[in-house]
Amino acid sequence: MEKKTVLIVWDDWYHPEANYREAVRKSFEENERWNAIKTHRVRDLLEMEEKPDLCIHFTVGCPEGEEGLSLEEQRAVKKLAEDGMGMMFIHAGMACIQDDTPLYELAGGRFASHPEPHYDVYCTRIPGCTHPVMEGIRPFVTADEHYFCKVDIERVTPLLAARSEAGTEIAGWAHTVGKGRICSFTPGHNHPMLIKMRPLMESAAEWCAGLKG
Repeated sequence: MEKKTVLIVWDDWYHPEANYREAVRKSFEENERWNAIKTHRVRDLLEMEEKPDLCIHFTVGCPEGEEGLSLEEQRAVKKLAEDGMGMMFIHAGMACIQDDTPLYELAGGRFASHPEPHYDVYCTRIPGCTHPVMEGIRPFVTADEHYFCKVDIERVTPLLAARSEAGTEIAGWAHTVGKGRICSFTPGHNHPMLIKMRPLMESAAEWCAGLKG
């Protein structure tokens, strides 16, 4: 089986690598479908000679002291997606996206707010959703930072809803940009939620990289 390469962008002050380590190891490093490369810098994506089949943003990928991606750099990332690279934005990967930017178009949404307390967040398939990403995905729940996002609902396919004491909101969606397949998910702040999310992350990664559907 030919392996696909996934670039994993992770680790920042509020979302340390330790939160993600076990889920990434089990879902990607120990999975024969993937060659996993990890980085704290999203700019590595632009500097890589051989581009990955999939890029997963667990964070925005700008270590302390680095500026966020310029519009020109964002357009370069968008071009990679248009040419066929899959992308996933999970939780903090949407934290610094601004309206009317190439990254907003790629993610299909952006972080808007979250309540201070961590509530039990119940994640379930959107009723009637038949998207390949959601095949076999069962509901899951654990305490998490419940993100609420602005979503370009006219352009994406809703996949997942999340409910907590703070309210109910769309929590996952998929769409395409050129030849690229994109998925975004709002849960994933802490280790327990990321472990619960593993089946969903793995299914989405396979779809985004063209391994299913």
